[in-house]
Amino acid sequence: MNRLSEFFLSIDEPYAAALFEHEEKGYFYRHCAAYAKWFDCAEPPEYQKGELLYPCGDRYFRNNYDRRAVKPQYALTYEVDDALLKKKCEQTGNITAYEKMHAFREKSCHIYGWTHGSPNYKRIVKEGLASYRDRIAARKCETAEDAEFREGLLMLTDAMSRFAARCREYLLSVSAPAVLTDALKQVPFYPARSFYEGLVCWNTVFYFDGCDNLGCLDAGLEHLYNGEDMTGVIGQLFSNMDSVGMWSCAIGPGYNEITRQALVAIRGKRRPLLELRVRENMPDDLWVLAYEGLMSGCTHPSFYNDKAIHDMLHTRFPYIPEEDLSRFCGGGCTETNLEGLTHAGGTDFDVNLLKIFEEYMKENLSKKESFEAFFEGMCAAAVEETARELDKIDEIYRYRSIYLPHPMRTMLFDDCIDKGRDYNNGGTRYSWTMNSESGLINVIDSLSAVKKLYYTEKKYTAQEFISLLAAEDEQFFRELKKCPCFGTDDEETDLMGAEFARRVFTVYREKKPKLEFLDGFTLTEHQFTRYEGTGACVGATPDGRHCGQPTCDSMAAVRGKAVQGPTAMLRSAARLPQNLVDGISVVNLTLSKSTFSSPAVLRGLVEGYFAMGGIQLQITLTSEEELLDALENPDQHGDLIVRVGGFSEYFVRLSPALRQAIVERDVHGTM
Repeated sequence: MNRLSEFFLSIDEPYAAALFEHEEKGYFYRHCAAYAKWFDCAEPPEYQKGELLYPCGDRYFRNNYDRRAVKPQYALTYEVDDALLKKKCEQTGNITAYEKMHAFREKSCHIYGWTHGSPNYKRIVKEGLASYRDRIAARKCETAEDAEFREGLLMLTDAMSRFAARCREYLLSVSAPAVLTDALKQVPFYPARSFYEGLVCWNTVFYFDGCDNLGCLDAGLEHLYNGEDMTGVIGQLFSNMDSVGMWSCAIGPGYNEITRQALVAIRGKRRPLLELRVRENMPDDLWVLAYEGLMSGCTHPSFYNDKAIHDMLHTRFPYIPEEDLSRFCGGGCTETNLEGLTHAGGTDFDVNLLKIFEEYMKENLSKKESFEAFFEGMCAAAVEETARELDKIDEIYRYRSIYLPHPMRTMLFDDCIDKGRDYNNGGTRYSWTMNSESGLINVIDSLSAVKKLYYTEKKYTAQEFISLLAAEDEQFFRELKKCPCFGTDDEETDLMGAEFARRVFTVYREKKPKLEFLDGFTLTEHQFTRYEGTGACVGATPDGRHCGQPTCDSMAAVRGKAVQGPTAMLRSAARLPQNLVDGISVVNLTLSKSTFSSPAVLRGLVEGYFAMGGIQLQITLTSEEELLDALENPDQHGDLIVRVGGFSEYFVRLSPALRQAIVERDVHGTM
């Protein structure tokens, strides 16, 4: 160990220490060494008495160390608390060490964007990680790079095994249940022998991966099911995910008893985002369980049109076999993944369509003599900006493939070991980027208002229109809000919006990535919390939105405009070309709990929307009174869960702007 490594270890920075222990090696080996050192220096996380899964809760081997500045990270390989690291180095008089780490990180710190994924849980449950080690050890090494790949992963798997052994010793020392300690003698390194061991394995791999997504739970464990009621243990698995604030889990369409237990286990929980893949043959009792879950106030499950998603992905990627397509699960909020097979972006970049519109309108309203010319110009501006951002993403993925390898995911995702390639460098079977477009519905309504007031009725000059808008003139805004809008089943507005969306969405199909391992650019229409930020930088717009207000939160109507009811709003949403949104089109729907009368109503609503071409639907059951009271008295509504922009969150944890935006949504009564 050299002096720099010794120094980092002396200030309790094992990840940094290992990064500089073999500076002559490549990036992949160095990060393998860093992960291995982290495991070797990790303390078994605290066991929560009574739990039948371990690790449990939010204290685990990655985030249990607030004192450490350099840590593993599930999406970005590792993260650095720059201020903390600098402070520790300054206190010990070695600012040079900080500068070395800073210089190393500079090569990758400009690589923004997120990734989401689910390890191949089913394979690990069936084969065990010891078989993965055997496959790694059997690899032939024709180059020095091959040798580093093999030796790095062997080093990592052995460190994981040592850590697991220490965890078992710790559990014995605190008298954890024998059923748990016995299970952890077997999994995750050897095949699970029972449904319970399968759940223990699933949980452990979830933590090893860094707590991202749970993949396809019911499909992955069906072969082990033998009539057991493990609803409580599944609930513990879901609580673990909730406690660390992570993401999704898919169930269906091979409906089984595990599907049913998952629908019960999710009640009262914020996470995971339980994604129910709906087919025509979904049993009646599952509709009852889904209805009861929504009525419990947890906003789960969300509903996915499984056949439409299959057909969309088959059209986009016709070479993907049926067996692989069946492993669809939404990662993060909803982003398309195939469990264990994909390197998929989270939100690599967000195109702010409303900002593009604002700038385009100010420059061109007086220049375009017809609405048709104005519309064509706006389409061209949005297409051009989208294409420009995709070029940036291509370059980011190239840098990531060189400077930011991910050893843990290289081990847990197919086919990285067999190819001898890193997860971030084309190792997985499929790889695609994931972009987002914000403000789509605001742009549609803005175009409609410009068409009516400026081009058709000719009530204002271009200068008057823009000046009154900037001044947020009350009379002018009243006129804007009377214009035809999306979400009211106004066919003319919807079709205009659909054409604009089609022009922009098609860019993702037509533009080809430069990197040979990228299968394509894909698009998601979930807004997460971005709609607050995308609105903050945009002035008042002709859709009646005031300066700085959030943009639309999904592909539903702009808040307060779905005045014709939920079915009219869903008909509008279904007219958009959702089949071009490979990363899933999110639609938020808020309904009054008091009038949401039966499972049959739920089924009719979901199946009716899907029959029109809808892809995804997520429902919040509440009331205007409850939301308003929560806004005024947040301390009294700590358990209120709402759908935000593709995910669920406790209302009180949201920013003031997002709370206000959710309160302003239409709460629909009887359909």
